[in-house]
Amino acid sequence: MKYIYVTSGTEHYLRQILAENPTEQIMLLQNYSNVVLLHESAEPSVFKEENTFRMLQSKGKIKGFGFVTFEYVMVRDEEVPVFLELYHKMVKPLEETPGLQCFQLGESTKRSQFLILTFWDSEKYYQAFKTTPYHAKVIEMMESNNTQIGFSHIDTYHFPEFAHDAK
Repeated sequence: MKYIYVTSGTEHYLRQILAENPTEQIMLLQNYSNVVLLHESAEPSVFKEENTFRMLQSKGKIKGFGFVTFEYVMVRDEEVPVFLELYHKMVKPLEETPGLQCFQLGESTKRSQFLILTFWDSEKYYQAFKTTPYHAKVIEMMESNNTQIGFSHIDTYHFPEFAHDAK
């Protein structure tokens, strides 16, 4: 089974982890205030502290550039089948969405949470997808569960865009 590991920290610290693990499939992602590492592996994480998700599905190919969304969806146990059905209804339209590179679904190993990762050629494609009824249903589920079981939220990142960003 493959896992998705996510960790955050200072950019300097995270770049040290990258340098120490050159053969691992680890991606550095950043936004204006945060930097994260995303590691996909069937092996245990190389991170000291991470959020761990079992990868339930992955479609497409990550190109190593563009815009990335992390949609953390808290789901009550009784709503897991409803969420998974909703997700599977969203798969076909998602596959046909212009500008989408890859999408993945992970399930937390520690809490009732799912992670929907989407990788886009640019932010404009994600903004267009946000207007679809499929995405609206996911947002509705996120909002309805926030006060009851935890905090659902969306984080957005991009791959380093310049040579000095990638070092």
